[in-house]
Amino acid sequence: MSSIRVRLQCTDALGATQLFDISSGGVCGRDPGADIVLDHPTVSRRHVRFTIRGGEVEVQDLGSANGSFVNGRPLDQKPYLMADGDQLRLGHLQLRVFISPTSGVLAPMAQTMVPEANTDRATIAGGLRVEPQLLLARISQRRMLSDPPPAIEGYEIGQIIVPALGVGGDFIHWAIANDGRQAVVMGDVCGKGVAAAMYMAFISGMLFEIVPACGSPESILRRLNRSLHKVLEPGLFVTAMAVMLEPRTHSIEIACAGHPPGLLKLAGGEVIELGNDTGLALGPESTPDIGVLKRVMATGEVLMVTTDGVEEAQNPAGIELGRDRVLEVLRAASGAADAARRLQSTITEHASSARQHDDLTVVTLERCH
Repeated sequence: MSSIRVRLQCTDALGATQLFDISSGGVCGRDPGADIVLDHPTVSRRHVRFTIRGGEVEVQDLGSANGSFVNGRPLDQKPYLMADGDQLRLGHLQLRVFISPTSGVLAPMAQTMVPEANTDRATIAGGLRVEPQLLLARISQRRMLSDPPPAIEGYEIGQIIVPALGVGGDFIHWAIANDGRQAVVMGDVCGKGVAAAMYMAFISGMLFEIVPACGSPESILRRLNRSLHKVLEPGLFVTAMAVMLEPRTHSIEIACAGHPPGLLKLAGGEVIELGNDTGLALGPESTPDIGVLKRVMATGEVLMVTTDGVEEAQNPAGIELGRDRVLEVLRAASGAADAARRLQSTITEHASSARQHDDLTVVTLERCH
């Protein structure tokens, strides 16, 4: 039996972390049958092998497509002896290795780690499957959120979706309403992890039926609330907003339920807030107040709507990104796609190594002509 405990900390671009106990060693990769499963598009199905002998940990690249790197140095297919705190990159996925005696104190940064594995967790062919329910929920959520925004003549659209802890409660749905307008519905289920993802999946399914049957953003949110009011657990709620665009007249209509209406960059460069009528969150009340706003977009204007996780993204010191930084990003952007890219870069730089506690969803819409 190994005299050491070996942990692999997986950190995404915004600092959300998951911890894999790899003290038994084994193959690590994207294959569902691997000993340690890392569901990332740049990780090969069988990417590396970890071998633990006594107090030593070796990693060996298995001929991966995108390579393996330790502290920035590329690995060949020979075993490499690792040390506590080594930085490991598999494809574009950043990881860190923690090695400690089985009876000793945990390695630094243990406070950012997810709970330890339980004996009732599923195994496949004797291999360690870390948080299989979380992994399944994450894969399912990615599939539901994988569709890109539609192409709308005369408009440019940017979009960012990053779940915290690998899976979360943010949702977004694009569809055509019954009057022919383009609609997008986005929001946040209060909470995170598998429970939030379950309600997110329920909402996504309902929106496939609701949006095509409705003729206004307010009616979308009210019909969604009727369904949520019946099934949502006490104490939980959903913040949401629905936007409808008529590309021929360039009119937009926004309905809010516990969610701010968003920001608008005017053609002259000024950024304004689209009112403060946020309405009430969905779920707890049978007929919540819904905030409604209507406007005609001028050429060159950029609309930005986000879930609250964006402004609440924290750095290692616990300081939130804040509304002012988001305003700065939109003010400096040259268009919708540029605004989305700049905001994602700003959040990544701000968050650094901090673990994010909420999902991040952004939609930007620009009238080009």
